[in-house]
Amino acid sequence: MTDVTRVDKQAARLREARKMRNFATAKDAALRFGWNYNTYSQHERGHSGITRAAKDYARAFKVSEAWLLTGEGSPEDAFAGQSEELREVFTRLADAPPAVQARVLSVAKALLEDYEQSRNTATTPTS
Repeated sequence: MTDVTRVDKQAARLREARKMRNFATAKDAALRFGWNYNTYSQHERGHSGITRAAKDYARAFKVSEAWLLTGEGSPEDAFAGQSEELREVFTRLADAPPAVQARVLSVAKALLEDYEQSRNTATTPTS
C-alpha cells in the first residue's frame, strides 16, 4: 500500500470517528478538544498522516488507536464506558517497561482473586 493510500484511509477513519461521536464538522471537534484546526483539518482531508496525533484523536473520539491507524479490529475503544482514571492507568501501563507491567499485573491479579473469593464467600448460603 502506498503512503498516499494509507494516509487517505486514515483520514477516512478519522472522519468516521468524529461523526461517530456526533461532531458535525472538523472545526467542531477541533474547538471542543483544543486542537489546531488547520492541522486537524489537514489530517481529516488526508493532506498529512496522523501517526503522531493518533493517540490523542483515539482517546478523544473513544476509538481504538490501532483501528484509527491501520483499520484492523473494531473502532470501538476497549475502554469505552470505563472511568477516565481507569483508562489513564491502562494507557500508562501499556507504555511502561515489561518489568513494570509484570509487577502491576501480578498485584492486580492477586487483588482481584481476593475480591472474587470474598464476594463468593459472602453470597454462598450457609446451612
